[in-house]
Parts: sequence; structure tokens; C-alpha cells
Amino acid sequence: MFIVPMATNELLDQAYEWVASNLGAMYLIMGLLTLLFLLILAISKYGKIVLGQKDDQPEYGFFGWSSMLFCCGVGASLILYGTTEWVDYYLKPPFGAEPRSSEAIAWASSYGMFHWGIIGWAIYCFPGVAVGYSYHTRNSGSLKTSTGCESVLGNQKLAQLIDLIYMIALVGVLGAGLGFTSPVVSATITEFFSIEQNLLLTVSCLLLCMVIYSISIYFGVEQGIQRLSKFCAYIAFFVLIYILIFGPTLFIIKNSFESWIFMIKNFFTMSLGPPPLGKSEFSKAWTIFMWAWFFGLGPFVGIFIARISRGRTIRTMILGSLFFGTLGTSLFFMVMGNNAIYLETNGIMPLIDIWSNESPAVMVSRSISGMVLGKWILPFVGVFSLVFMATTFDSGAYTLASSATKKMKAGENPETWNRIFWAFFIALLPLALLIGAADSPDLKGIEKLKPFQTIVLLISPPLLIVYIIMAVGLIKSIFQDEKRESL
Repeated sequence: MFIVPMATNELLDQAYEWVASNLGAMYLIMGLLTLLFLLILAISKYGKIVLGQKDDQPEYGFFGWSSMLFCCGVGASLILYGTTEWVDYYLKPPFGAEPRSSEAIAWASSYGMFHWGIIGWAIYCFPGVAVGYSYHTRNSGSLKTSTGCESVLGNQKLAQLIDLIYMIALVGVLGAGLGFTSPVVSATITEFFSIEQNLLLTVSCLLLCMVIYSISIYFGVEQGIQRLSKFCAYIAFFVLIYILIFGPTLFIIKNSFESWIFMIKNFFTMSLGPPPLGKSEFSKAWTIFMWAWFFGLGPFVGIFIARISRGRTIRTMILGSLFFGTLGTSLFFMVMGNNAIYLETNGIMPLIDIWSNESPAVMVSRSISGMVLGKWILPFVGVFSLVFMATTFDSGAYTLASSATKKMKAGENPETWNRIFWAFFIALLPLALLIGAADSPDLKGIEKLKPFQTIVLLISPPLLIVYIIMAVGLIKSIFQDEKRESL
């Protein structure tokens, strides 16, 4: 990647097309099945099972718990996509809609919330239930992806293989995530100080994020990740409320309500995408990529949710993740996305031209700086983007370190040096991809994100099999324990 970036990008494009065309339908079906499985489990009698011993109390308060699960699951990529994702749907809408039409706006306003909504959070939550049940309730003694597969895998080597696959996938997806979001931070800096954006600034933002989450790692989950997550939640609420009040308030409220109704009516249509199943260009470019993203990050987010959910019931864990995750992501699309749609469609600011000719990250900063006192809000956006990144990758380093730790009892944490090692290792891939994109002058605007999207899609297919093993293992474990208690 460092030596021949242009050739690498061409190879990645070919690989993306092959995987999306041949495995796309599997991603779409698995996403729906994962959501259905969790909903059935939550409303069943097994939803009352406590993760831990029956008298265990939750380790973290509800706000701290919900803030941590949300921040570790989305990161600053939500700011980028929440503001810009609608553009691609508006210009190339699905289901035969006319580009730039009112119908295209309906799809554009809804599909972003759908892609970051309940199916994605179900994919995140599922490994948390499987791993959490084995780790807290069955006292497995290790916090790894294979922990959720223990009742199925009798062979220790198979368990090690699953953990290895997961760790490789997680490094790739987290690295791609850093590559997505570090340009957002650098764009807010360039807009605020009126300087030119360049590779050095973007890489500096990446390294600054790495320093922040390394410091957070030193203080641990309780003093590090939880405090960062709460801080991030407060700033995010402030920015969203500011945009809602000083932006096109009535348009945001009206379009958000209509988008929710539209999404609910078309939920299954959007889940399966334009026909043929998994073969349409729209599905390959978006829904399949998004589900691959969630499956790639799923074990990481799930392991972290499992770690912080001791003392909560399976039902609370599932419904809390689905509700707060979906609500939190939807707020970004409703407020930041609709603000950008209003600016573009009313001729106030040519955001689509900025998106196409400069970059999506620049579009984010311009859509905010054009508001009343918007330039003075940019530092807040930059800070919470940076902290969003830090909380996500702090959590990622934690789960990688726990996966590399042979034994770790409930309540224990991996060694600090172990977590810091993974914190630095995660940053290598986005550094390579950022240099590759910078050295490819033919890549403009949104195309600069394609290498990161491709990495995500290529590393996630093996995890589909891991999810199936986890489902079988969870059902088997619950039934075995129920039978044992009845004797």
C-alpha cells in the first residue's frame, strides 16, 4: 500500500466487486435473521436471564452504560455519513426514482437512518449476548469471540482460529474507520483557520486521536472510556440542539417525521434492496457494504457491550442496544442530514459540488460553518469527532487485548501494555490507505473513501460463519443450563 498505492486501489476495486456480487444476498438475509433472532429472544422467557449471578447489580449507571455502548458502536464516521450519505441517494436513487426529484429526497432522507438503524445494532448486539452469557453467567474465564462459541467448539485450535479471524477483521475495520473519520477532524480545523487541507494535517489528526485513546487506555474502562463517552454524549447533544435551533428547524422536524414514516412503510423493501437480491448496484454500493461494516465490527462492539453489561438482563441488553443505538444514530441523520438537504435544495450552499469536487469531510465543515455563528461551532464538532474516534478505538484496543489474553475473569482488564500495543497497531492501516488515496490524483471527492470501504467488505465474510456458530452455541447453552436447573 505504501509502495504502489494506485495499483493497490485498482486491485481493491476488483475485489470489492467480486465479493459484493457473489456474497451480497447472504449479507442482506443474515441482517434480517439476526434482528429476528434477537427480538424473539428478548420477548421470550429467556429474556429475563441475568448476565451474571441472579443477585448481581449493574456495574455502570444507565446513562454511562448507554453512552459507552453508543460511542463504541459508531465513532466519528456517524458525523461524516449523517451529514453526507443522502447525497449519493439523491443523485442515484434506488427503485427507479428520478435523480434530484421529490421521490429521491424521500429515499435519501430515509435510507441513511435505515442503514445505521435497528438491523445494524442487532448485528452489533448479537455477539454481546452470546459472549456475555458465556462470560458472565457461565463464568467462562475469557472474553473473546470464541467465548460465544464454546458450547459448539470442542477443539481449542478451532477457537483460536476464530479469535485470529476476528482480530484480523477488527484491525482492518477499525483501521478503515480511522481512515474515514480523521479527515472530518482535519476539515473542521482547515475551515476554522481558513487554511488548506493536506495529508500532513489529516495524519496529525490521526496521531492525536491515537494519543487520546492511549491516555484513556491507561485509566481503564471506569475512569477512561466511561468518562470519554459521557463527555462525547454531552458535546454531541449540544451540537445537535444548536443546529436544530439555528438551522431550518421546521424543515428538520417535518422531514424527520416524514422520513420515519417512509422508512417504516418500506422497511422490508429497503432491507432486501432493489431486485435482483444482492445484485443491484445500489445494494452493492451501500446496504451490502453497511452490513459488512456491522458484521466486521460486530464481535468488537458485542464483546465490549458484554464487558459493561454484567448484572443486566438479556432483555435489557437487547432492547437497550436496539433502542438507544437506533435513536442516537437517527438523531444525527435527522438533524445534520436534513440541515444539509435544506441548504442544497434551497440553493443556499452548493454542498453536492463540494461533496463531489473536494471531499465529504469538507462538506461536513461547510454545512456547519455557513450557519449563524457556525464557524465557532466547528471546534466543538472537531472535538467531539476526535473524542468519538478515541472512544471507539479505545474500546477496540480493549477487545483486541482481551482476545489476546488467555484468561481474564469477570471484572478484570487486560494488561495496559497489551492495550497500548493494539492502540498503535490499529493506526497503521489507515495511515497506509490515507497515503494511497493522497497519491492517487484520479480519486476525487467520495471516491477517496472507496479503499476503506473495500477493506471492510473483504475481511467480513468469515464472520458470517462465526455468527451462525454463536447462534447455535447460545441456544445450546441456554437449553443445557435450563435442563440442569430443572433437575
